[in-house]
Amino acid sequence: MAIFICPRPIMLVSVGSRENGNIFPMNILGNLGNGYMGFALRGERLAASLVERAGRIALSSLPLSQGTLAYQLANNHTKESIDWSQLPFATKMSTTFNIPVPEFAQRVREVEVKSVRAIGSHQFFIARIIREDKFFDGLEFCSIHGFYQAWRLRKLKRETKS
Repeated sequence: MAIFICPRPIMLVSVGSRENGNIFPMNILGNLGNGYMGFALRGERLAASLVERAGRIALSSLPLSQGTLAYQLANNHTKESIDWSQLPFATKMSTTFNIPVPEFAQRVREVEVKSVRAIGSHQFFIARIIREDKFFDGLEFCSIHGFYQAWRLRKLKRETKS
């Protein structure tokens, strides 16, 4: 829970192809240094096995203005594949792996999974960053954990009553 006190970026994970692929949000990730990053997905959800089988994904950062899309795509964690034409946004292909990514992505990281470990309820992935494309600057969509947000709101409410 401590990691969720800080705002965490929510990235969109694209896996597979237009014919057989998926896109879903993820918020447990970070740089490990030397061109590697780590991320975690719930082990019981289909998304974790999709990423493990594919071995490569594209991670797209969301501009603040597109943040609500992360919540709209949350149900995709339980789907084998999606109909890309039904998404509420246009896509383009990532540079190296040719994986569909949102056209509005600020930054796209293409990563190759090197190791997967079960840690509690999650699968922890170690991946090598193959390519990173930055398309534009701006505020990136982030979130904090609901428990922490509830605590912050209760504290603010007490302070405003005083």
